[in-house]
Amino acid sequence: MQTSANQAIAKHISLAKRGQLSLEALVSSCNRLQAEGKNDDCINLYLAWLNKSQHPLAYLAWYNLGALVQSLGGHGHAAEIYQRALASKPDFAVALINLGLCLEVLGRFDEAIATWLQVSRAETVLGAQAASKDATLGLADVPPWPEGEAREHAVIALNHQGRLLEDLKRYDEAERALEASLALNPRQVDAIQHWVHIQQKTCDWPILQELAGVSHNAMILSMSPLPMLAVTDDPVQQLLTAREFGRRKFPFDEGALYRKANPSSLNRKARKLKIGYVSGDLCTHAVGLLLPDFLEAHDKDRVEVYLYDYSPEDGTPTRQRILAAADQALSIKALSDQQAAEVIVKQEIDVLVDLHGLSQGARPAIFAARPAAIQAQYLGYIGTTGFPWIDYVITDQVAFPRALEPYFSEKPLMVEGSFIPLGPPPIRTVVRDRQACGLPQDRFVLAAMGNVYKIKPELFACWMRILQKHREAVLWLIDDNPVCTANLLAQAKNFSVDGQLIFGSRAPYGEFVGRLSHADVCLDSFPYNCGSTARDIVHAGVPYVSLAGKTMVSRMGASVLHALGLAECAVASIEAYEAIVGELLGSEVDRRRLRDGVGQAILTWKSQVDRVVGSVEARLGNLVFG
Repeated sequence: MQTSANQAIAKHISLAKRGQLSLEALVSSCNRLQAEGKNDDCINLYLAWLNKSQHPLAYLAWYNLGALVQSLGGHGHAAEIYQRALASKPDFAVALINLGLCLEVLGRFDEAIATWLQVSRAETVLGAQAASKDATLGLADVPPWPEGEAREHAVIALNHQGRLLEDLKRYDEAERALEASLALNPRQVDAIQHWVHIQQKTCDWPILQELAGVSHNAMILSMSPLPMLAVTDDPVQQLLTAREFGRRKFPFDEGALYRKANPSSLNRKARKLKIGYVSGDLCTHAVGLLLPDFLEAHDKDRVEVYLYDYSPEDGTPTRQRILAAADQALSIKALSDQQAAEVIVKQEIDVLVDLHGLSQGARPAIFAARPAAIQAQYLGYIGTTGFPWIDYVITDQVAFPRALEPYFSEKPLMVEGSFIPLGPPPIRTVVRDRQACGLPQDRFVLAAMGNVYKIKPELFACWMRILQKHREAVLWLIDDNPVCTANLLAQAKNFSVDGQLIFGSRAPYGEFVGRLSHADVCLDSFPYNCGSTARDIVHAGVPYVSLAGKTMVSRMGASVLHALGLAECAVASIEAYEAIVGELLGSEVDRRRLRDGVGQAILTWKSQVDRVVGSVEARLGNLVFG
């Protein structure tokens, strides 16, 4: 049979070399070869045909060949092949779209965007709006947009532009590309989702702005769960957003792979508890930075720790410590979700912990296969996932009051102390003086070091009122992107305090933590509190003020402060928040007392982590072994 198949391939190649194979026969034969996994034979057949053919539609064969090479990871070679197709048909939209994707992978970002522009025909709209900040250019100002398939290609190209420009933090350009896409098709949930999140990341308030063809209701329904954590303190809205997002993005049913494969595992008490952690953030990431001390604190006489890792390899000491803390660390980057689940089943994991939840990079299909009898989420997403296959959320009594239970699909698994691991930062800090950080020597420095998309106009107005009352103070913010910085300065100007804002550039993690020590008081964001950054602030010896709300994510700061004996800095209203910051600015005695309290709290780092991990082990052990 194999000999017959090889003879058929040889025959087709021979016909192709003599120019006697039709385009239809070529495509049919190559499709069959691809389906059989004979990619090399397929490539050879395409090349044999293309080297001989003068067919007017040869560009289709070049495109098919490029798509195959691209799918095999040969992006540079695929780009050259697409160029061959475009030499014959310069307006070949699908080849231009794929060429742009290859150029993006190769790091040639401007070329990728320029390639997609050839498809979207949006040069006039984007160029004119970039030239004039106040331009109100609409579709009537450009040549007629294409209809049918060409229109769909334009939408795809515009969405790729918006996505890449957003990744590059060229938010103003990304916003315009997505607006052009939505003008062509306003029913694109993903495009709306990204457009709204760009408003957050540029602090372009209100984030739900007028957009032709897209209602505010559509914007709310299109939002993804992570940005929604920063929009509202309503646990009902967060649950509904998680449910809607899960239904849209992950429309699969819960499996029972564990129970089918290993039904008796729960009864085997004479062994260690096996805990598996699944993550793509086991590196210098907000989640990864919290993990070294936590994982190292596991009692290796009672627990076996497994890491299922699909993180980027950043080569940092943090990543090395995380991997070294496990009994086994397995890379699942090259495995499908089903293959990863089968590996977990084979290793008889008792409890599988998702360190992503609904944050970027999540792989919920692994958990939907139910490879472990007990599954929980922790740290990666501070809210409910709405997933029926996640049984527990690891939390604490301050972060998760009883009133929250109806709005979580997961049951709370309470730890002692704060659920945020409070070990020291795993990277040596670099401390510079105030001048090197661009800070004045003789002013009170209030620092708000959370991600800018977490800033809400109501809390920003509170910060501005504090500056109005304390002209000796400055507010230190992150200079995340020029559009956001300009928008925040414009808002501050309305309060006549724009001269009291200082923007610091982003810095490597060790330097970032060192800089924090120059703040007099740090200000938490709301309703999305700081998590990993809160730990860094306390480690820097700086008191901070947090506003606690109704959701778990808005109570992270209170969780940390209560665990460290600094509960007075966790307040329940924006008025109390403003008042306590004012008191700290006006009283050196209070600031010194809190700094001393923070210093004493730092001495309890190891016991804090040991308490959390010990309680996790105890509660999980009771669930597994009874």
